[in-house]
Amino acid sequence: MIALINNLPIKIKMMLIIMFTSVMSLLLAGAVVVIHDSYQSKKDLVNDLSSIGKLIADRSTAALTFQDSRLARENLSALHVKSSVIAACIFDEQGVVFAKYGAYNDKTMAVVTEKKGKPGGYRFENEQLLLLEPVLLEGKQVGAVFICASLKEYFRQRLYFILLVAAIMVFSSIVALLFSSRLQTYISSPLLHLTETAQRIARQKDYSLRATGSSNDEIGILVTAFNDMLKMIDTQNAVLEQRVAERTAELVEARDRAESADHVKSAFLATMSHELRTPLNSIIGFTGLVLQGLAGAVNEEQKKQLTMVQNSGQHLLTLINDVLDISKIEASQIEIASAPFDLAGSIQKIVQTVKPIADRKNLPVVAQVAPDIGTFTGDSRRVEQILLNLLSNAIKFTERGEVRVECCHDNGMVVTRVTDTGSGIKPEDLGKLFQPFRQVDTGLTRQYEGTGLGLAICKRLVELMGGTITVKSEWGKGSTFEFTLPVNLEQTNEKHSCH
Repeated sequence: MIALINNLPIKIKMMLIIMFTSVMSLLLAGAVVVIHDSYQSKKDLVNDLSSIGKLIADRSTAALTFQDSRLARENLSALHVKSSVIAACIFDEQGVVFAKYGAYNDKTMAVVTEKKGKPGGYRFENEQLLLLEPVLLEGKQVGAVFICASLKEYFRQRLYFILLVAAIMVFSSIVALLFSSRLQTYISSPLLHLTETAQRIARQKDYSLRATGSSNDEIGILVTAFNDMLKMIDTQNAVLEQRVAERTAELVEARDRAESADHVKSAFLATMSHELRTPLNSIIGFTGLVLQGLAGAVNEEQKKQLTMVQNSGQHLLTLINDVLDISKIEASQIEIASAPFDLAGSIQKIVQTVKPIADRKNLPVVAQVAPDIGTFTGDSRRVEQILLNLLSNAIKFTERGEVRVECCHDNGMVVTRVTDTGSGIKPEDLGKLFQPFRQVDTGLTRQYEGTGLGLAICKRLVELMGGTITVKSEWGKGSTFEFTLPVNLEQTNEKHSCH
């Protein structure tokens, strides 16, 4: 076979090579296009149906909570805009069908029962797309939405697309055959000469070399274009460098605009502290008055509900305070005070503040303050805020053992350490610390509450006061957070009391 091909005239040989390459390339490209389009179409179909399912699930929370089947049916009726939807239903937390839509039958119910334990899943079965979306209320699943859609239209479009691709491939193959039969006679010595010239230029990096042409046909034009290309290389390099510089300038301008917009956002949030805090404090305060019975007697169930309102308000106030703090820092609207204060007294004050929380977990909080820790010049409120944040985190993530606070002088710096015997931090999670809105414990099943801003605020405040904050942790054994702050040399006298 190889000998037969080698003995063929160059005309046939070139035609075979061109046609084989063209057909194989078309087959590969067509297969990739069909596979990719099929995958993307399925993905788009799932995303489209999932978006509708999530929308109905979000709107069905109230219906399930208040057992309003009419509202649930109205939510399902929105599926009439999707002609492919065959059936749908909403069932409650116990798996009982709450509302139906379309051709809902026993077979559909069997599918629902099978998939009920997999909320948020989907699968293709019997030319149908089956999808189940959870209905969530404050992170808890209170029901689910099931949707069954027909894939007949999808398969019809797939068949049409495959036929179209096949027709394009056949047409392209015919065109390739026609061109190869006419142009192959000009691809011998001129092409070899051009290839040799290009190789010499690549080896020698000598762009003064030129290819010679003996005809005015396509090969001759190619030779001329090749020579012109060599002349244009230097010009194109210069143009490319100029374009890169222009694009870089545009990116810098876009970055500046983004930073300016972020600064405006932060400045806006920083100026909203009164408007956000005042009504929320009123809600918390009035709720407390009602709980105390000042507005009349309340029963146990009312106390339970009002306590939930008060706790939620306190949690929201903490979140708002953290967001406002980080926004003020980013907007450069935070001021660091500088006044003498009793650092040892501040440490004892914060320890007493967190002691009731630690006592509920039977955790001792031990404070070891070096005797030479006395008056410290700085912002007492911010230092106490940093220490309160670190101690609160240590108690939150510690179930047994103890939480320890140590403070001492070290070479002109005041070093404060908060050590716990809690769960510790995995090495791969250390990089998430000190970043806004980033938490090690994430996801729907995370155990601990929080905004992810506490450590980020601590880091910014420490840096604003000229210090540093670091962490050392061993998974399963505990963590140590350490922050250092500079003190006046006349007060420290280069003391070394850390051990």
